[in-house]
Amino acid sequence: MNYLQRQHKLKKLLYSNHLDALLIRKRQNIDYLTGVRGDDSILFVSKKKNYLITDSRYKEAYKKGLKSCSLEIVDSGGLGQRVEAIAKKTRSRRIGFESNNFSHAAYAGLKKKLRRMALRPVCGLVEILRTIKDKDEIALIRKACQDGCEIMNYGLRSARPLLRESELRQKIESYIAKKDLKLADFEMIIASGRNASMPHASCSSRKIRKKEMVVIDLGAMNYGYNSDLTRTVFLGKIDRMYLRIYNIVKDAQKKAIEAIRPGVKASYIDHISRQYITLKGLGKHFIHSLGHGIGLETHEGPRLSKNSKDVLRENMTVTVEPGIYIPGWGGVRLEDVALVTGKGCEVLTKGSKK
Repeated sequence: MNYLQRQHKLKKLLYSNHLDALLIRKRQNIDYLTGVRGDDSILFVSKKKNYLITDSRYKEAYKKGLKSCSLEIVDSGGLGQRVEAIAKKTRSRRIGFESNNFSHAAYAGLKKKLRRMALRPVCGLVEILRTIKDKDEIALIRKACQDGCEIMNYGLRSARPLLRESELRQKIESYIAKKDLKLADFEMIIASGRNASMPHASCSSRKIRKKEMVVIDLGAMNYGYNSDLTRTVFLGKIDRMYLRIYNIVKDAQKKAIEAIRPGVKASYIDHISRQYITLKGLGKHFIHSLGHGIGLETHEGPRLSKNSKDVLRENMTVTVEPGIYIPGWGGVRLEDVALVTGKGCEVLTKGSKK
């Protein structure tokens, strides 16, 4: 990972936003810029030098892994004073802070200490950089997708009538532990029958029955980078209504994936899939966005939604997950991870059965 290059890009953004420094609290952003997890830490990025401020619990671990950054160890009450001292040392007068990741109490404390400096709220500055993956990140996401496909295929093989949703989840978790894999940072979804009409249904003790659908939504994590995929299967002889809706969702996903390429608006990709489902008379049952970016977080930029302002660029990684959900009946969702390439896209989760 070229952490120095990432930090250099961020410093260019500081300059264009008329900032001398940026205070970063979000764990994934600290990881992206320094190579360490960033728990209970503040990263002070300035035009001159960078400092990771944390407490003694993380001294040994962060000292080994930290890249292109100085480590500052403080006790719990000295955080504000150390930020103030570093601001003076780097001559930083206009200091941005991640407004979405600082509590009001933390902000108030910093404002008091930095009363002679201009403290400005900033949102999404590091996330802008994170939307474009470098070759190392792509390799990690690719492996996370391979692992996710392996886990999913096991889950599909294990689904059977009379097994409870929670029992299927336990089977999958046991397989993950046996294979020394790691789940993505979101809760696995297993929803059968009528439960499948809820996109984020909680895994329950309900018994899976013959002649109904089972939605499985899971992902794997590889060195902090995530995958996310969904499959829907039908147990027993396939119901005619299920088959029709499954094929509509599959075709809607296919049309969206075929349209992905650099320079295309993310909202247009959502529109293609949503329009197709609407023309089939089921538009009101597609109740969420088409997809989202994926990387250090399972939900990050760009957003594939009808209101998105994002434009797709090469080396973005996104999910494509159309779904149809009918209360009282159930639902169907298919989800894959796609890498935007120079001329189109590559599906990274095609190793999982549909």
